[in-house]
Amino acid sequence: MTKAHKLKWSPVEAIDFGSVRFFDEAVPAGFPSPAEDHLDLDLDLNTYLIQHPSATFCVRIEGDSMVGAGIQNGDVVLVDRAIDPSNGCVVLAVLNGEFTVKRIHIQINELHEEKLFLMPENPKLSPISVEEESNFQIWGVVTFVIHKV
Repeated sequence: MTKAHKLKWSPVEAIDFGSVRFFDEAVPAGFPSPAEDHLDLDLDLNTYLIQHPSATFCVRIEGDSMVGAGIQNGDVVLVDRAIDPSNGCVVLAVLNGEFTVKRIHIQINELHEEKLFLMPENPKLSPISVEEESNFQIWGVVTFVIHKV
């Protein structure tokens, strides 16, 4: 897990994605195709990436627990506090005073009792069981990952 003092916070208002040229045509990742004919409009990445500006912030990731979800060490994730977390979504959570980004997994047993797990997306790591006595809070749902190719 990533400790709180290692998180690098960025308010979403501080990020100006501006507008970039948008080719409104799917581009195959195979044989090259001239895209000039399909230049259509500008794409405002603020509008595209951020649904709730006042409830969204960025966090830089440290570690490799979520590589299977496409989240790598050094990536920046956008976290939206206005989205209700659900089973299977990736969240920024605080467990016993430590921040972590993991996938939520709710397991229901034969007595219909729910058990909450924080699931890493790295086969080298084990799920984290969130016990009733744990100090646990979800800070928001991860909506986008930004990383260099």
